Amino acid sequence: MSTEALLRQTIHPPCTEDEILEITVPADRAELTLGDRLSLRLGLWLLLRAQRSPRRARTLSHEDVMLLRARPRITEHEAISVLTFDLQRQLR
Repeated sequence: MSTEALLRQTIHPPCTEDEILEITVPADRAELTLGDRLSLRLGLWLLLRAQRSPRRARTLSHEDVMLLRARPRITEHEAISVLTFDLQRQLR
């Protein structure tokens, strides 16, 4: 019995070595379409992201809160003007 036939008959999870998922049957690897490969990569990325430890929310100190409150407020018109200027500067 060939190795490829044995791999097709046995039920096992995909081989993972050094955090790289390998499809064990070479013929199956060659048959993947571009859409399937992209779906697999996206699925693996989502899986790895879900397994990461969650980030802790940054806590603000009392001094940080006071600095944020003391910061001068800008109007909506000023904010749009600054945004427009910055966008025009990046287009140069």
